[in-house]
Amino acid sequence: MLGFVPEAWVALGVALFLIWRWSRRRRSTPDQGPERSPLVWKDLLDDRIELIARLTPEQRERFHARVERFLREKRFVGCAGLEVTDEMRALVAGMACLMILRPGATLFPELRQVLIYPGPFLVPVTEPDEFGLVSDEPEERVGESWQGDRVILSWPDVESALDGDEVNVVVHEFAHQLDDEGDAGEGAPLLADYSHWSQVMKTEFERLRRHRRPPVLDPYGAESPAEFFGVVTEAFFQRGPELAHHHPALYAVLRDYYGFETA
Repeated sequence: MLGFVPEAWVALGVALFLIWRWSRRRRSTPDQGPERSPLVWKDLLDDRIELIARLTPEQRERFHARVERFLREKRFVGCAGLEVTDEMRALVAGMACLMILRPGATLFPELRQVLIYPGPFLVPVTEPDEFGLVSDEPEERVGESWQGDRVILSWPDVESALDGDEVNVVVHEFAHQLDDEGDAGEGAPLLADYSHWSQVMKTEFERLRRHRRPPVLDPYGAESPAEFFGVVTEAFFQRGPELAHHHPALYAVLRDYYGFETA
């Protein structure tokens, strides 16, 4: 009868231990990095996000590096029974990372997780209305940004933005993340010099508040400077040529901040 020599028993034991440790790491490690995904996410992003074609080779290289890091560092969570796929992760990361192409931009340092719902979701009302009353009825929303910690998105609305809808919930909510990084806040992301930015933003904000039927900007931007920044960012990414035509000064400051042309 054949038997194992002692050295063979040792080798077998080491092999079994390595297999056990590998399988345990596979179970405990979230499968969200591009190195673990069969998805060819660069081709996917080129196909679904038209603005990538406008990037220079240097910007494209920086963009890919930041998407890869975003996928590796940020946690994605499916809510209300939604299973988050690799494609969802890549598309959200791609749209968000188009907003941080400028050299020296940080990768949303306070953001920990992105929550995705299968549709609009309900949130409790905490702010009083114009009469000082707080409603007992929850509000339906398609996106939220919690200061620093998380971004919450409705997936059908993410897809609508990719298909060209004027509303882009991803860039709107991630604009709030950028806003929270700034010392000034309330529509003023982190900048070296706020003088020209403040002048243009204030003028355009007051213009939107006076305009009953603005041709480009969503009237929701008149709610506050923070919401105005979110709305004008949506217009920059979704309606660049129209924004440049109707609001050339506003388009110019956003182009300089985001670092590329959308018109």
